[in-house]
Amino acid sequence: MHQIPEKKSVRIDSIDVLRGFTLLGIILVHFTEQYYAGMHPQKHASFTEKGIVDNIVSGFTGIFITGKFFMIFSFLFGLSFYLQLSKSNSGPAFFLRFVWRLAILFAIGFIHSLHYRGDILTIYAVLGFGLLVSYRLPDKALLVIALLLTLNLPSVVNRGINAIQHTEVTSGPGPTAQQTKEDKAAETYYETVKSGSYLQIIDANAHELKGKIDFQFLSGRIYITLGLFLLGLYAGRKKIFENIEFYGPFLKKLIRYSLWSLLGCIVLTVTFFGTFQSLGIRLPESIQWMAGGLAYDVFNAAMASIYSAGILLLFLKEKWRARLLHLYPVGRMGLTTYLMQSIFGFFIFFSVGFAQLGEIGSTACFGLGLLLFLLQILFSKWWLRYFRFGIFEWLWRTLTYWKIQPLKRKLEPGFVISPVDT
Repeated sequence: MHQIPEKKSVRIDSIDVLRGFTLLGIILVHFTEQYYAGMHPQKHASFTEKGIVDNIVSGFTGIFITGKFFMIFSFLFGLSFYLQLSKSNSGPAFFLRFVWRLAILFAIGFIHSLHYRGDILTIYAVLGFGLLVSYRLPDKALLVIALLLTLNLPSVVNRGINAIQHTEVTSGPGPTAQQTKEDKAAETYYETVKSGSYLQIIDANAHELKGKIDFQFLSGRIYITLGLFLLGLYAGRKKIFENIEFYGPFLKKLIRYSLWSLLGCIVLTVTFFGTFQSLGIRLPESIQWMAGGLAYDVFNAAMASIYSAGILLLFLKEKWRARLLHLYPVGRMGLTTYLMQSIFGFFIFFSVGFAQLGEIGSTACFGLGLLLFLLQILFSKWWLRYFRFGIFEWLWRTLTYWKIQPLKRKLEPGFVISPVDT
């Protein structure tokens, strides 16, 4: 491979653009779900679908958005770690500061999780220690481990072991006692966020923390997220975002391979399950989870790769670059953007605000999420004209250094926010 050209140390605008694009996907998913993360009670199983159009929007979101954008967001977290590391001497002072940054992030995420149980910041804060452990791994070892985790191989192995140990075919025609208990708990939670008081919502979400941890391991999301962190670290080492043009052929090849992976997932899944169904064989649930889960994880990873590589390739085209830079401000203040979206969702859907949970359909929610994101773009552009950081970035930075950081900009005549302005 040819030598990668060196670039000056400036803020990499393509990263913020991709993060902004990711935050668009995140708000669309969360709004179509009406900020109700977790299992729906049977009584309200289709509370977001009021008609055929809502069914189409929910299907579109499930296929093309859900589960894909959190992967890009996680990848960028690992990449950001590398960028911070590359600007430091990687000595004890950096690692102590990074550990402290993770502790602050966990505190912010914990408060966030009390209002929205789908919070990812606490997970990021805990898994961030994996970056500190892995940053010295050789490139090949780092890449192999990252891919195995991203494809959720630990969960596949675990499900395979369960399939061998348990020989039952199905759990029976009716719900089990455990399933009935879980559904009653889900219905109680739904009614709490729909009509409970603020303190009742906080208390309900506090009790959901254990279930959140269980879900991370059961679904394998915790392995996938760590794998994506490591992939971001690897991409940082290879300076892909600093040298997009150099990596253009690789990005095109990545899209091509990802498209073939999507096709392979669809064909193999239909063939695998269709064959057993045609023979009248009911597979054990653990086998279904193993095969279906692997296909789902590969599908999501392939879609996320296509989106990421596609954005970077478009960024090379002057016309598209100008359009994509509208996403730069929301990406630059990504933590603030993410938390603001939750504030919107909390007051729109939960009882302390407009209590619209289950009252409107997926189509209206999708449109509302898109509208609010456009407003976030305008707000971010305005904010970064007068301030150096988003408000939560400023708070995070201030607490990290135990010193009030300068927030306001010194405006000069003709000043405009620049993608590389730090």
